Amino acid sequence: MVSHGVLYLSRCTRWPWTNDVGTAYPLVEGGYRARRKSDKPLLGVVDTEEEAYALIAASLPADCGLAVDGTPDDL
Repeated sequence: MVSHGVLYLSRCTRWPWTNDVGTAYPLVEGGYRARRKSDKPLLGVVDTEEEAYALIAASLPADCGLAVDGTPDDL
């Protein structure tokens, strides 16, 4: 899902989406803040989208695979 210039990631394709995958938020001063919504840890603040999504990829849940066509109950 994209909202307010932010690409939100989920492990499923239907609502309610999962919130255990990080999200990169653009900063007014430039760069990105990567944070996971489920437990709110700051994954890092970086200069580029590529760096932000590398942080997110490195912090994926251990059992994370391809997104499923369904809801969190289908995981």
